[in-house]
Amino acid sequence: MTTFLMTISLLLHAVSLLAFILLFQRQNIMKKTEKKMQQMAAETEEMMTAFLMDLKEENEQLITQLSKTQYKRNETMPEPDEEKVNAVQLPPVVPRKTAAKAYAGIKKEPKQPSEQSTIEKMMELKKQGLSDEDIARKLQIGVTEVQLGLKFQRNQ
Repeated sequence: MTTFLMTISLLLHAVSLLAFILLFQRQNIMKKTEKKMQQMAAETEEMMTAFLMDLKEENEQLITQLSKTQYKRNETMPEPDEEKVNAVQLPPVVPRKTAAKAYAGIKKEPKQPSEQSTIEKMMELKKQGLSDEDIARKLQIGVTEVQLGLKFQRNQ
């Protein structure tokens, strides 16, 4: 009986030893992964810092170039003559009939005929008892578009 208990004890010790080894390996893997992640985060931070520094330098160079060109532009820009500044520029004279015709042409613009007719068609087809999918197929538009159009029309 003691030999039986000894073998069971040895088996349990072997199993527990294997369990400890597996746990130790997993812990080492987790530590390595954590170190890699920290290293990658540090590298990413360094790269971002370097990129921002380069960007800052480029911006400073651009600002200096722009200030130089502004300074040069201000130096070379001639001062306007007082006669030209004081001179009043009159708009061109257009006869009233011509202006009235131009404005009448602007007023006669149609107000979204395709949208209005599409909504009207949707309402007519809905009154005929067609489903939203059938209306969408007939009008060659999306089902959601039909549903929204009908919903907005009901709310108005």
